[in-house]
Amino acid sequence: MSLFNVCSWWSAQCSDPGEEYDVASLLCARFGLETQEKDYIIVGSQTGQLSIYYPHNRGFDATDLLLETQMEAPIIGLYAGKFSGNVRNENANQLGVLLPNAIIIYNVVAIGGLAEHGAQLRLQVQAEHKFQRVSFGLCQGHFGQVKGREFFCVVHLDGTLTFFEQDGISYECRFPGHRALPAPVAYCERTDSFFRFSATWDLQCFSYQDLSHSLVTKSSYQPTWSQGVGEGIVDMRVVQVKENCSNIMILGERNFISLDDNGKFNFMLKLDYAPKCFTSFVVGYYWEPGARLISAIISDSSKLHLYEEANIIWAAQWPNQSPAPVAIQRSNVQNLAGGIVTLGARGQLEVGYLGADPFQFQVQPLNVEELSFAQAHKELQKLEDEIKEAVDVRDMDALNQQAADQVRLSFTIEQEANDDLDTLLLDMPADVAVKELPSAKGILRCKIKAELAELQLVFQTPNGVRCSQDTLSFVNVPAGTSKEFKLDFYTAELLHIHSTKVEVVASFLSTRGIPRVIQQSANLPLSMFYRICQPQKAAGIKLTYSITSRHVSPKLATFFGEFLEEKSDTHALGLQLLCPGLEKQSEVITVVAAKNSNRFRIQSDNVETFAMILERIVERTLQLDSSAGLIKMDKKKPKRGVLNRCVERLMAAPFLPTQPILHRIDVHHETQQSIRKQTDQLEELWQQFKTLQRQLQEQSESEPKEALTMQIESNYDQLILEGDKLVEIRRDERKQRCDLNCAVALAKWIIHALNLEERVVNVVSSVLSVPIEDWTELSWEESMAPGIDMLHHFGPLTRSKSSSTHGLLDANAGSRDSFDYSRFRRHFATLFDRIVRLASSPVTVNPEKGKEEPSMEEKTAPTQQVDEIGNMQRMLGEKGLPLAPRKRKTNMSSSLEAVEDDEEYDEEDLREDVGYRKEYGATDQKNPHNKKRSEWVNEDFELPTTEELFSDLGIWW
Repeated sequence: MSLFNVCSWWSAQCSDPGEEYDVASLLCARFGLETQEKDYIIVGSQTGQLSIYYPHNRGFDATDLLLETQMEAPIIGLYAGKFSGNVRNENANQLGVLLPNAIIIYNVVAIGGLAEHGAQLRLQVQAEHKFQRVSFGLCQGHFGQVKGREFFCVVHLDGTLTFFEQDGISYECRFPGHRALPAPVAYCERTDSFFRFSATWDLQCFSYQDLSHSLVTKSSYQPTWSQGVGEGIVDMRVVQVKENCSNIMILGERNFISLDDNGKFNFMLKLDYAPKCFTSFVVGYYWEPGARLISAIISDSSKLHLYEEANIIWAAQWPNQSPAPVAIQRSNVQNLAGGIVTLGARGQLEVGYLGADPFQFQVQPLNVEELSFAQAHKELQKLEDEIKEAVDVRDMDALNQQAADQVRLSFTIEQEANDDLDTLLLDMPADVAVKELPSAKGILRCKIKAELAELQLVFQTPNGVRCSQDTLSFVNVPAGTSKEFKLDFYTAELLHIHSTKVEVVASFLSTRGIPRVIQQSANLPLSMFYRICQPQKAAGIKLTYSITSRHVSPKLATFFGEFLEEKSDTHALGLQLLCPGLEKQSEVITVVAAKNSNRFRIQSDNVETFAMILERIVERTLQLDSSAGLIKMDKKKPKRGVLNRCVERLMAAPFLPTQPILHRIDVHHETQQSIRKQTDQLEELWQQFKTLQRQLQEQSESEPKEALTMQIESNYDQLILEGDKLVEIRRDERKQRCDLNCAVALAKWIIHALNLEERVVNVVSSVLSVPIEDWTELSWEESMAPGIDMLHHFGPLTRSKSSSTHGLLDANAGSRDSFDYSRFRRHFATLFDRIVRLASSPVTVNPEKGKEEPSMEEKTAPTQQVDEIGNMQRMLGEKGLPLAPRKRKTNMSSSLEAVEDDEEYDEEDLREDVGYRKEYGATDQKNPHNKKRSEWVNEDFELPTTEELFSDLGIWW
C-alpha cells in the first residue's frame, strides 16, 4: 500500500525555520471576503509569527502570501468562527488568535492590489480578552444550541475553563475531581456536551448546563458518562456523521478510537506505527444516506494512511516531509478541491493530493542459480552456532572466559594515599574539603580484542567514597583499541565506610547484539581511612583470629603494609578512624599480634571501626593462600557435612557483638518510623494547602480574601518547616544506614571464619547482605524479616526437635499487615546466639549411628583484662582453639543438627501443624503411628532445594 507518493501541488517555507510549530499552528478557513471564495491557509508559530496564504495555482508565487505579521506573544492556537455579533456580513468569520495570557478576535479585511501587485489582507482588532491564568487551548461552538452565534471557552494549564460570549459575559468553572490536567476539550453541538480527557485516561462527558451553573450554584456535579481509553491521546475531534449521532474520533498513542456521543465504542483500531497527527471529515452531507466518514493519519515515518471507518483504503508516502508533519487538514483551495494541507515542525507548508503516480523503482531480477544444499546447510549451521552463542548459558565459565578475552581489564589502585587532591576540580563538599582527607589514585587499562557496538564502564564504590569518573560510555569501538584511564578516589561524605572494595563493571554489546558483563575489583588503601595512633589497652569489643595457614606469616606487617615496614616486629598497632572525624570522640581500633602464637586480637569500643580491618585480614589471608595454590574454589553446591574451607586458613573465635549490632538496628528502625510519620504529616499539610488554594479560587471578587490568604501563608510556612525537618531526618538516616552497614559487615566477616558447615556460612552470609537498602514502602528490617524467620525455623539453626511444632511457619505470617519489630529483633538475637553456640561446640562422629555426641560443657571466659596476649586459652575457655590445622573428616553431620535451647518456647513462636503436606526425611517404619516430624533432611541426608523448600512453605524469600 506504500507504492504511491502524495503528489505535491503547492508548497512554501514559513518565515520561522525553527521547530516552533505544532498541531494547533495550522488553520484552513474562509472569511467571507468574496463570492467565489476558497480556503485561506493560516499559520502561526510559537515565536509569534502569523502568516496567511491563498494559493492560486500550482506552485508557490509571491502573491500567494497575503499577510505576515509579528505578534507580541507566542501563538498557542488559531481559530475561525462567528465570534462577534457586530458584523454586517452574516457570512463573515472572524479570526481568533490565542496567546498565553489573552485571546484577540480580528476582522480580516481585504485590500485590492494595483497593477501587477496582488491583493493583501489587514487585521482589525474586534475584541481582546485577557485572563490571569496561562492558556492551553480553545474550544468553540454553538454553546447552549444557540443559532447564528458561536461562543468559545479557553482551557487553562490548571484545568480551568473560561467561557466567553459575544456580549462580553465571561465566567469560569472547573471539572470535578482533585486534579484537572490540561488536555484537549471538544464540543458536540447535537448533545450540547463537552468531552474531556481526564488524568486517569478516561473520556468524560459533561453537559453545558452543568458547567454553566456550577459557578452560580456552587454545587457538585458528575460526568454524564465516562469511558476508559487506557492510554494518552494525541488529538481529538467531533464529527457529525448522521443526523441523530455524532462520532468522537480519538487518536491515541497506539490506537485509533471512535465513540458515539453516548459513550458507546464504534471501533478501536490498533496501529502498527507511531501516529503524529490526524484529521477526520465527512464526504457528502451528514443528512444524506451515503455520507462517508474518512480519517487521514500521518505516521512518524511520513506515511499517509486513509481510513473509512476502521478500514484502511489507501496509503502513500510523503516524499518531501522529513521529519513527519505535525499538523494536517483537508482544504478546498483555488483550482484544487479536497487538497491535503500539512505543516512540518520547521514550517514546511505543503498542499498535496492523492494521485496515481507510482513510486519509481525497479524490481530486482530473480536469482535463478541452482541451490546448493551443502552450502545452505553450512550457512544454516553457522547461523545456529551464532544463535547458540548468544542465548546458550549452560556453560557460564566458557562464556565468562570468552567475554574476558574480548575485553581485557587491568584495574589497580595504588596502596599509598595522597594529600594533593584538587578539591575544587572534583566539586567536593565544603565540610569534607576542610578536613583534607587523603585520597587514592587508580589506573584502569582496557584492551578491546573484538569489535564492539557499545561499551560501558561503571565504577561501584562504597557509600561515602566517590570516583572522579563514575561512568564511561563508548559506541562503535573497533578491535585492537587500547584505553587507559587515570582515576582519583576520594572521600565525598563524612560517613562510616564498611568496605574498601571498588568494583569496575564492564558491560558491552557485540556487533551481533550479544550482551556480556565482566567485572574486576581492587581495594583502597587503609591509609585513606585510618591513621596511626597510640594502641588502647582496654576496649569494650574484643575479637580473636587465629592464622591456621603455614604459608601466611602472622605479623602485622603482612596485613597492614601501609602503616608498617615489611620487616617490622611491632606487636601492637593503633589506628584512628579519619571519617567521619568526630570532634568529641576519637574512634580507635587496636590490633595486637601474639608473641608466641599465630593469633590476633582486634579490639575497639566502636562497632564501625572493625569492618575494613577484618576485611583486610580475611581477604589478605585467602589471597596469600590462593597465590600458593592451596585454595581451589569449587563452584558446585557444597555437600552436607563439608566444613567451612576458610577455617583451614583462618579461624575466628566464636563471639558476635550482638548488643552493639542490635543497637544500630534499633536506631535505624526508629529513624525509619520518624521518616514515615514526617511524610504523613507533610501529606496532610499538602492536602490542606491544596484545599485552601481551591477555596481562594472559588471565592468571588467581592468576598474578603485576607483571612484565607493568611491561612495559606501560614500553611505554606509550616510546609517549608516540616520539609526541612524531613530533609534533616533523611540525612541522619543515611548516616545511620552506613553505621548499620559496618555492623552487619562485622558480623559477616566473623561468621565467614567460624568453625561451621560451609552451607550454613553461605546461607547466613546471603541473608546478611551489605550494603543495606531502604525503599519507600519497605524498610531494611521488613525486607530482612522473611530471611531471618526462615533461619529461625528451618535448617541447622532451628530450635530443639523435641516439639511437634518444629519446622513450621505461622500460616498468617505472610499476610500480616503490620511489621512486628520486636519479633524480628528477638529472632535476630537468637540467630546470633545459636551461631556462636554451634561454632563453639566440639563435634565427634559415630560411624555406626552417625549421630552427634554431646560435648563437654564449656566454661565461661574470664572477664579480667590481661596484658599478655600469649595466654589466649583463658579468653577462649579451657578447650581453646587449635594452634595448627588438623586433618578433619569431611563427612560430618553434627553441624547440621539443631542446637538445643535452654529457654522454654515462647507462645508466640509455637506453630500449628497446618497447611503443609510434604515432609522431608525418612519416617519411622517401625512405628507408623508416630507423627513426630523428622529433622529437615531427606532420605539421602541432603537439604531440600530452594524450590522445594519455598514452594511448600508458600513464602517468598
